[in-house]
Amino acid sequence: MSDSNIQLDFNPATVRRDDDEVKFPMKIEDIHAFITFVKLQSTRLTAQQLGITQPAVTRRIQSLEQDCSVQLFDRNTRPLKLTANGRDIYEQCCIIAQEFNRLKQMIALQRADATHLRIGIPNSLSESGIFGMIQELEKDFPSAKIEISTGWGKELLSKLAQDELDGVISTAKEHSAFPKDYALKMMGTLHIRPVVSKTLSRSGISTWQDLQDLGWILNNEGCGFREFLTEELEKQHNQLNLKIEVTGVRIQLDLVQQGVGAGFLARELISQTPHFQQLSMIDTEELNLDVIVYNARRENLSHAQTELFDVIMQQFNQTLNLS
Repeated sequence: MSDSNIQLDFNPATVRRDDDEVKFPMKIEDIHAFITFVKLQSTRLTAQQLGITQPAVTRRIQSLEQDCSVQLFDRNTRPLKLTANGRDIYEQCCIIAQEFNRLKQMIALQRADATHLRIGIPNSLSESGIFGMIQELEKDFPSAKIEISTGWGKELLSKLAQDELDGVISTAKEHSAFPKDYALKMMGTLHIRPVVSKTLSRSGISTWQDLQDLGWILNNEGCGFREFLTEELEKQHNQLNLKIEVTGVRIQLDLVQQGVGAGFLARELISQTPHFQQLSMIDTEELNLDVIVYNARRENLSHAQTELFDVIMQQFNQTLNLS
């Protein structure tokens, strides 16, 4: 695993028995560290995600390995790979973590009465199903007041800085672009690709030059996806050929489906829309862009606000099926 500096000295712990029952003094923190390290393939990113130090990541994984009395990683491989036992334990740990999160969600929602939370999401993610999800939460917990604001990423971060929002969901191409001074968590990856109608795809539209000649249908300035595309084209010494400027994913997809031009959208969003069967994503290497989805919240939220925010973020993640 890249950036993996975990040095695990495997000394199988003696499994303690009481009336022939095996005792496992496992900690959920150790399980979370193990799962996160396997997913991110980096002690540095794992430490950043969990808000702990890199040595603490190593200690937690060592502790889990000793509690399990098996070797989780093959030390003879670089990057580190899971052993057969390690893979089995990893799969079970994922189930444990999922159930633990469900328990936290249940407790948080029971405390959600009279909790007021203001969340900002980018316009580009407005078709993610979050509004329906919020409506369902409010049915079960009518005293919880959840306000959703949409806008472009920089605008939302500005409102967060001015305490006009309690938290935001946003995207970035790299970790260095994350905002500072907030409690921040990575949620997964969006795979952004050029999109055209199936008719145009069958006619041979396949390269970035084809897409440039066709022209782009994009959201107005401030849209992160548009900025990402513009930057990628500039790296190739090309200027964006903007054909139509729109506001909102729905009208953008309508025009792309009609063959008016090319879009630049996230695969995870398109797969949830009625347009999906009429569109084709173009996997041209020059314009394949993966971006990180993250959430950031103010540090001074109440305990109830923080728990409710975490519940909404987890459900949003599941709805969008981020990887």
